[in-house]
Amino acid sequence: MRNQKEGGVVVAPPIICGSADVELAHRLMRRHRGCRVDRCAWKWVAFYTLVRRGRIVPQESSPRERAHRRGIAFPTDHTDDLPHPDTAPELWTFQQVLDGLHELAEDLRTGSGDGCQR
Repeated sequence: MRNQKEGGVVVAPPIICGSADVELAHRLMRRHRGCRVDRCAWKWVAFYTLVRRGRIVPQESSPRERAHRRGIAFPTDHTDDLPHPDTAPELWTFQQVLDGLHELAEDLRTGSGDGCQR
């Protein structure tokens, strides 16, 4: 999908289908316990699969809002970690990553892999 005004590329995550495996999502949530949902594609898909199936109810307020109410300093948004627009990967790179994640998910479903890169 292209942004007509700026000529940039917008990559949108796919919608999680109704046939997603809830038990697989639970296993992935356990395996990626230390990951953040906004930084790990595996945990993101597992989390939203469980939300869609009613197994998890997301918080109504953001982590930043909860930290503020408790008087806890919230970490920065890590914008320095993001690639500069001129050095960002090409769209086909994202497609390759998504294809690889799909293959790993298929391996997990069939029991021929564990989803972790070695």
